[in-house]
Amino acid sequence: MQFTEDDREVLYQVWMTHKAKRHLTQMDMAKRLGISVVEFSDLLRKREPLTLSFIAKFCQILDLQPHNIVPSLKHQSGHAPQLVYLQNRVIIDGDIQRVQVEGNQVIIDYCSPVKAVG
Repeated sequence: MQFTEDDREVLYQVWMTHKAKRHLTQMDMAKRLGISVVEFSDLLRKREPLTLSFIAKFCQILDLQPHNIVPSLKHQSGHAPQLVYLQNRVIIDGDIQRVQVEGNQVIIDYCSPVKAVG
């Protein structure tokens, strides 16, 4: 789904309103979202494309329903979409070097020591 600049503006306004009410900083919110402060800022300031995953998690943290605030989701087929919030955790046996997302795949590059046999 493609999100518009109107969607981004609404999310920005929601953030500005709720951060003061809830005494949240950008760092607090970024940690809860599992992203860096820079990524969070970029998402709200038109430098990164919005994703449904980001919007869903953002709204979940602020106890909001995405289809009630995001214009593109409000207009979607006249009824609220059914969303399920999921989270996966993975333990890596080594040091993570890089993480990237391609569609619905997460690619983790990591380095693990090899123990000599014998």
